[in-house]
Amino acid sequence: MQYYDKDAILKSLSIDDIVKIIESLGCTDYKISSGNILLNTYYCHGGDSPDKLIYYPNENSYGRFKCYTCGDSYNIIEFIIRVNRLKKKTVTWYKAISYIVSITSHNFVYKSDETFHRCDNSWLNKFKKATSSFNEFTPIDETILEMFEYTPHEMFLRDNISREVLSTFEISYWGNTNQIVIPHRDRNQRLIGIRGRYIDEEDVAAIGKYVPLNIEGNFLSHKLSNNLYGIHINQAKIKSCKKCLILESEKGVMQNHTYFGDDDFSLAVCGSEIHEAQIRLLLDYLKVEEVILGFDKEFHDHDGWDGEFYKNKLFKQIKPLLPYCKVSILWDRHDWLDYKDAPTDKGKETLLNLLEEKVEITMEDIKLQEESYE
Repeated sequence: MQYYDKDAILKSLSIDDIVKIIESLGCTDYKISSGNILLNTYYCHGGDSPDKLIYYPNENSYGRFKCYTCGDSYNIIEFIIRVNRLKKKTVTWYKAISYIVSITSHNFVYKSDETFHRCDNSWLNKFKKATSSFNEFTPIDETILEMFEYTPHEMFLRDNISREVLSTFEISYWGNTNQIVIPHRDRNQRLIGIRGRYIDEEDVAAIGKYVPLNIEGNFLSHKLSNNLYGIHINQAKIKSCKKCLILESEKGVMQNHTYFGDDDFSLAVCGSEIHEAQIRLLLDYLKVEEVILGFDKEFHDHDGWDGEFYKNKLFKQIKPLLPYCKVSILWDRHDWLDYKDAPTDKGKETLLNLLEEKVEITMEDIKLQEESYE
């Protein structure tokens, strides 16, 4: 199976390609004015306002659709998904990209034998022997995504995540177990695992909040520590700005993407630790020069014992990174966040405030912290 390079494909699309895609979907009542494409809002949300859905080819990296009745803004992938949804058809994110390729012949793929090239940094020797390639994941058949319902769940919509972002990250719903479905992809766009977020509190208490999805006895799991959630979406931005905001959960990345769109440079470790393979992805593949640690707030008093205890935990996480890039942490000194909140939970302004007051950590800070615990 071929795995398409989403960023390369979207960047290659001309306005003529967009017109070709629109027409292939049966949207023939469009107009072109001042280089923009004007459509009926029916193709956005089933409305009936002519010329109020406008495609701007020069907006953001890939061009954007903007609906002036519902306020939504999205790219051609989401447009394909929405038009098919109006026809009672489910088209996944990856199928939408495949459709673009079939219509435009812009066929940018990742090579199946692409390996992960190590750098010469001697720090790698401190770790146990690692695999030479991140293609160790066994890809999951894409067609499995078609069995889920792609109606945005109110739990995520209420939690500062937009409908477009839920679509971008292919979030759906599995009624058999009452779970929100969260697909995981690697840097080459391959579907490598699917996690489910239980909604019923009884299930959360008995099984856990986030677990690998179980379909007919098959757990769609993968090694979380060998990947960074969101890398298939945000890697281009991270490579260009050379920095990365590391969050704990998938939800945090989706919240951040809602706030910043194509300027999102966040990824999630899906836990509270940064693992060897994730460090290698950051330094060797993404080639970041700055890492910002935005883990959940696990203290009540930043100057108290619990604050010091948690600071020590964070320092242990970032210590392997310090010789090779700038490292900062988001540290809530003003009680902007509640206990156990992620930095993204309280909205864009709070996150911007935390980023503005990020604390850079040096090796000297680490030494002083370690001495205080001796």
